[in-house]
Amino acid sequence: MTEPTYRTTAFRGLVLACGLLAAVPHAAHAAAPSEILAWGDNEYGQTDVPAAVKEGASAIGTGAFHSLAVKDGAVHSWGSNRYGHSTVPATLGSGVTAVSGGYLHSLALKAGGVVAWGADRYDATVVPTAAKNGVEAIAAGQYFSLALKNGTVLAWGDNRKDQTEVPDEAETGVTAIAAGAHHALALTKDGEVVAWGDNSKKQTDIPAEVKSGTVTAIAAGKNTSAAIVGGKVYAWGATHATQKVPTFAQSKVVQVAVGVESLAAVKEDGKVIEWKVNNTSYTNVTGATDVRALAAGAHHFVALKGDPPQKS
Repeated sequence: MTEPTYRTTAFRGLVLACGLLAAVPHAAHAAAPSEILAWGDNEYGQTDVPAAVKEGASAIGTGAFHSLAVKDGAVHSWGSNRYGHSTVPATLGSGVTAVSGGYLHSLALKAGGVVAWGADRYDATVVPTAAKNGVEAIAAGQYFSLALKNGTVLAWGDNRKDQTEVPDEAETGVTAIAAGAHHALALTKDGEVVAWGDNSKKQTDIPAEVKSGTVTAIAAGKNTSAAIVGGKVYAWGATHATQKVPTFAQSKVVQVAVGVESLAAVKEDGKVIEWKVNNTSYTNVTGATDVRALAAGAHHFVALKGDPPQKS
C-alpha cells in the first residue's frame, strides 16, 4: 500500500481538526444514545465505523485518512494504518477523554497527559515533559502536535513553517486550539483568534470581521481556517482572503469542521450541512441529526450524534 496523499479532486474535506470536540448545546430533547456517523471518502476504510464503537462513544477525532473514537475510556481507531497510527497502544484501554489525528500520527489525552503514536516524522510523537500532565485539549497537524495547558499552547514536531513557534498571544488565556497541515489557530478567552505558521494560501490572514467580532469556535484544515462569530461561519485560506459560505451557514451555527476542499457545520438544531471551499451551494448531510461533535479528515467527516454516556 502506498502512503496516502492529499487529493484535490474529491469533494470531501481535510482535517485536522480540532483539538476540542465540545458538546454542542441544543434545545431540550429526549435523551438518545450516542452514535457515530461517518461519510465521505472511504479508500482506507476511514468511514467504516467498527461495530464495537458505533454506539456509546464519548469523543471522536480524525486524522487525514483515519478516524478515532473513545468509548468507555478506551481508544478505537480505523482507516489508514501504514505507519501504525491506527494501532492503538495497549496503555490506551482506559482513562482516555480526547483523541486527535494528524497525517501519519495520532494523539490521545489520558489523565491530563498526551500520548502519541504512529510515524515520528519531525518528532511529532515525541511528547515534551510539559505535555505529560495538566493538559486540557489536543490537536494534531500534519507532522506536528498541539496541546492546551493552563491557557497556554504547547507545540512540538515539524517547524518548517514556524507552526510550532507559539506566538506571545497564545501563551495565556487560550480556551481552544486547532491544527491545519502546517498552521495553527488558538481561541482566547476574550473571543479572539490567534493564527501562526504557513500562510502561503492566506490561511493565517484573519479577516477583519473575525478580528472585530467575538469568536465562539475555530477550525483548521489543510490550507483553510474557519471561525464562528455570532452564529456565522467565516472562512479564509486556500488562496482566498475571505471565502464565500452558504447563506445557511451564516446564522445559528455552533460548530464547524474544515477539510481539503470542503467544510461542514453543525446548526443549533443539531443538523449538519456541507459545502465546497469558497462556494455558496450546500448539501444537507443525510442522517446527521442531533449532532454534538464534528471532525474532518482529508476527504471524510465523522460526527457524534445523541448524548454521550454519563460519567459514573
